[in-house]
Amino acid sequence: MPSTPNPSKPTTHTITFLPVGRRLELESGHSLLEAARLLAADGSDSVDAPCGGLGLCGRCRVRILEGPVEPPTAAEKRLLSAEDLADGLRLACQAVPRGSLRVEIPPEVLASQPFLQVDGQPLALEPDPPVRRLTVPVRPTGTDRPLSVWQQVERSLSEDHGLETVRIDPALVRSTDPLAAGTEVTLSLYEDEVIALHWTPPQPPLGLAVDLGTTKIAGYLVELETGRVRVAHGIMNPQIRYGEDVISRLSHALAGREQARTLARLARQAIGQLAAAMIRRLGCSPAAIEDTVIAANTAMTHLLLEWPVAQLAQAPYVAASTAALELKAYELELDFSPGSRVFLVPGMAGFVGGDHTAMILGSDIHTLDGHVLGVDIGTNTEIVLRTPAGMFCCSCASGPAFEGAHIQHGMRAVQGAICRVRTTPDNALQFSTIGGRAPLGLCGSAMLDVVRVLREQGILSPTGILDRSHPRVRLGMGDSTPEVLLVEAAATGIGRDIVITQRDLSSIQLAKAAIAAGIALLLDRCGLDPHALDQVIVAGAFGTHLDLESAVAIGLLPQLPPERFRQVGNAAGLGAQRLLISRQERRRAERLARSVRYLELAAQADFPSAFARALYLRPMGSEPDPD
Repeated sequence: MPSTPNPSKPTTHTITFLPVGRRLELESGHSLLEAARLLAADGSDSVDAPCGGLGLCGRCRVRILEGPVEPPTAAEKRLLSAEDLADGLRLACQAVPRGSLRVEIPPEVLASQPFLQVDGQPLALEPDPPVRRLTVPVRPTGTDRPLSVWQQVERSLSEDHGLETVRIDPALVRSTDPLAAGTEVTLSLYEDEVIALHWTPPQPPLGLAVDLGTTKIAGYLVELETGRVRVAHGIMNPQIRYGEDVISRLSHALAGREQARTLARLARQAIGQLAAAMIRRLGCSPAAIEDTVIAANTAMTHLLLEWPVAQLAQAPYVAASTAALELKAYELELDFSPGSRVFLVPGMAGFVGGDHTAMILGSDIHTLDGHVLGVDIGTNTEIVLRTPAGMFCCSCASGPAFEGAHIQHGMRAVQGAICRVRTTPDNALQFSTIGGRAPLGLCGSAMLDVVRVLREQGILSPTGILDRSHPRVRLGMGDSTPEVLLVEAAATGIGRDIVITQRDLSSIQLAKAAIAAGIALLLDRCGLDPHALDQVIVAGAFGTHLDLESAVAIGLLPQLPPERFRQVGNAAGLGAQRLLISRQERRRAERLARSVRYLELAAQADFPSAFARALYLRPMGSEPDPD
């Protein structure tokens, strides 16, 4: 006899909001604005809705990325164009889900922006940028001197400055009145090519350093002649709407030329918008940017340039090219100085890209003595080991768990995210949140803390299994999945219990194991014991904020004295800055990328056993052999 639905239990849909990485259950019949308001802390809406959700202002725009939703209402047809609707845009106050959805909140309506790591170590380097300034005399064009401004420039550079070959960027010629009217001009030259012309005394030339990550994009405006960082800023990578990991985006690009073009356009527009936001703070135009360096992982480089990606999405994961690349900014649709260049940092292998080269330079790993391990933790984690015999690297598919993906109450590092977890003397849990606000969920650093605490209290076994007999372990509502209550509903900013489930713990365990196995195999190939490491450098946003004691306790990082660890922030961003202001650093980057030896983990016969050992949640090196 068929079962009848339980009328007391309403149907719910899982709503995942990007870029904050939050997911929640929404009862059937409720709008996305009501779901978005559940993301709020301290009563503030996570979506800007000035009209209070009446469908009058059109400000609460969101984009439906995946899943079924009720047809557009009359208010949406009035306030959104046909093109907007075709692009997935809807009004959160009007859109009602029919099932589970993935929804993007555009930056302009997102009330709580994610915390983006853009800082790093101070930039200490003698500037020697490829861009330099020269001032040359000109005379007005006339019958007595029938020479254009460019003819006079070429003659002066040759006769007065000894430049045997003078090139002028065609875009600059196209955008400049050829008739000379003043008495002198200031030129910006990239090596021997004129890339900008100024009739009035210009401000010092600016360069843009970009760390183009899978999740975040960090940018730095730098004075090329002094190396001074004027502005730093970060935004989310808008490609995230097509997947939180690179494999999902590569799959989208493989669907067709238009899909690949869309991903390239999103990345290029994001870099342009990031630069525009920073340049406005200086009161000048994007044309002031005369040089750019982009450090990106291999997949992001391919998607930015619309390179072939089929060979990158399947074994043996071969990059189309890992060489340094130099092109004009306008080739990437960047509206900077007409002839300005873009230098893409060389990579090393299929999933060890220019961002890793930049990280090594930014953290000075290549100059350090002894045995040094560098770990840049992210959706894809790159690891480098420097030894007296040379440098070796590998890449680990650690996945987006530390960014909050696939974790029931996981989220990115935004206001209200739990970032630290400790125990009180009576074994109660103590939390710290970003901004000191009521907790909304867990960001990556807190996840490691929770695993450590559960292990210390005997709630979680070394193999990652919750003890169902423990009084703090309960079964989740609606299924039999074990979970641990972390914060009761009354103390949260979402009005519901915040928990960590057995499935969550398994996702964290897998991410941790991928990194730990990569470290173990690199050390093994070099014949080193973890205790032989003189220094461990931890880079990246997640690496900067994780608690080293928790990382060591659960076996993510080697068990070493605290003084051997150094957290360096966004070292890839710092490396990009160094490359921006130094021609010598660019040459060094190319030599470095060629010299580091790459270890493909998937091709190692002992990787499965190393991964199995790394699954144990205990200090590295103390794992028993798996049965």
